[in-house]
Amino acid sequence: MNALDRLISVFSPQAGLRRAAARASLEGFERSYAAGQSGRRNKGWTGRGTSANVEVGQALATLRNRAREFVRDSWAGQRILDVLVSHVVGTGITVVPNTGSDRSDNQFRLAYEEWQAQADLEGVLDAPTMQGLALRSMVEGGDSVIRFIDLTSQEADGSVPFRLQGLEGDQIDASRDYGLAGSNTRLGVELGDGGRRKGLWLWKNHPGDMSVSALGGGSAMVDWKDLCHLYRPLRWGQVRGITWFAPILLNGREAQDLFDSALMQARTQACFAGFRKSNPGDPNPFAVKDAADGSGDSQKVTRIEPGMIVDIGNSDMVFAQPSSQSQFGTVYLAAMQAMAAGAGITYDQLTGDLRQANYSSLRAGKIDFRRLVEQIQWHLMAPRLVMPTTRRFIDRAILAGKLRPRSDGYPVDLIMPANEPIDPKKDLDADIAAVRAGRMSPQEFISAWGRDWKKVIADTEAFFKISDKANLALDIDGRRPLNGGSAPSPQDGAPQTPQDGNND
Repeated sequence: MNALDRLISVFSPQAGLRRAAARASLEGFERSYAAGQSGRRNKGWTGRGTSANVEVGQALATLRNRAREFVRDSWAGQRILDVLVSHVVGTGITVVPNTGSDRSDNQFRLAYEEWQAQADLEGVLDAPTMQGLALRSMVEGGDSVIRFIDLTSQEADGSVPFRLQGLEGDQIDASRDYGLAGSNTRLGVELGDGGRRKGLWLWKNHPGDMSVSALGGGSAMVDWKDLCHLYRPLRWGQVRGITWFAPILLNGREAQDLFDSALMQARTQACFAGFRKSNPGDPNPFAVKDAADGSGDSQKVTRIEPGMIVDIGNSDMVFAQPSSQSQFGTVYLAAMQAMAAGAGITYDQLTGDLRQANYSSLRAGKIDFRRLVEQIQWHLMAPRLVMPTTRRFIDRAILAGKLRPRSDGYPVDLIMPANEPIDPKKDLDADIAAVRAGRMSPQEFISAWGRDWKKVIADTEAFFKISDKANLALDIDGRRPLNGGSAPSPQDGAPQTPQDGNND
C-alpha cells in the first residue's frame, strides 16, 4: 500500500482497501506473462510485428550468401546438406504408373525412362539428380526454381519434347516489389486475387555472374504453370523461402572458430621451446651463418617451432610451460548437438560419433528424423516438384504421340527412397508382423524399401520360372524352408518338381 492509499484509508478504510485490492489485481494482470514485460531480463528482446515477407525480404540475400559461405568453409554445413539430400531424395523419387492396364503402364514407363535420362536442358544431369540438386539449393539458399522448357521434336531428338532448367533463388528479381507498373508483386513473385501465384520475375542470367549481360534487359515474368518454385513456408502469406541454416549460422560459425582455436592451441602446446641465456660476449652456438661472408649473428625470434632452443643471452635455461587446461571437449560437444538439432538431423549423423550409441538410442533418434524427412518428401518435393513435372511430362508425351490419350489419364504412385534399417533382422521381422496384422499392405511393405511392388513380383516370377525349369533349389526361394530344410508337402500348395521325366 502506497502513501496515498494509507492516507485515504485513514478517512475511509473501505475506500483504501478497495484501492489496494484493485492495484494488486492490476499488477498481477500486468505480470501474467513475464516474457511480455519490459525490464532488465527482457531488455535484449527486439520482437517486431512485421509480416513474413518483410522479415524475409530484409534478410534474404545476406542470409543466403552467409549460408553458402558456411557450407563452403565448414565441414558441418556440407555434412548437413549431404544428410538431408541423401535421405529425402537419395537416388531419386520414383514415379510408377498405376493405370490398371499393363500395356499403358509399360508404355508410360518406357517413355518416362527415356525422358529421365535427358531431362536436363543443359544436357548434364538426369531427372533424379536434378531432384537432389533442387532440394540442396532450396535448403542452402532458401529458394530453388525449376523451369519447364518446351522443345521442338527435332531438338528433343525423338524423346518427349520437354526439358527442365534448374535455377537458384538468386534469379528471382526481389527488387520487383510492392506493385511496380501496376502489378501486385512481392519480392519477385507476381500475385493475383487472394495471393494466388501468377508467376515469377526471373533474370535471364544469374545476377552474380559478374558479366555485363547478367542484368541486361531486366527481368521478365514467367507464368506459374511453367515453373516449380521450391521453398519451405513457415508463416501464412510467405512468398519466398529463407535458408534452412538461418537458426544455426551464428552458433555454427562460432563453433567452427572454436574448433580452429583449439587446433591452434594444440599446435602451440606442441611447441615446447627452450631459451638459453649466455654470458655477455660469449659466442652464440645457435647463430645463423650468413651465406655471403660466413659470419654468424643472432636473429630476432618471430616464430616458435617444436623443439627449438633460442639463445637470448646470460647462462641459464628457461623452458616454456604451456597450459593444458581446456573446456573445448564439453563446449564443442554441446555446440554440435545444438547445431544438429537446429538442422533437423541427429548428432551422430552430423559428427559420425557413435561411441555411446546403441540400437535403442539410434532408433529413437531416427524416428523423429524420419518424420521430418517424410514431411519434406510429401509436403514439398512431391506436390511442388515431382507431380507438376510428371503432369507436364504426360501432357507433352500425349501431344508428341509417345502416350495414347486415356479417359482416365495416367495415375501414378510415388515411391520414396528406402530407410536403411538400423538392425535389418529386427526391422524386417517387425514389418512382416505389421503386414500379417493388417497394419500395412504388402504393396506398402515393398514400397517402403524403395521398390516398385509390381516390378518385384514380375522379377520374382521370372526368377522362379527359370530356377524351377533348371531344377534348382536355392535357399533364397521364399517357397522353401530356410537353410536347406525339407520341402513342403503337396497339400501345403507348394509347386511340385517333375521327377523321372514325367511332366504330366
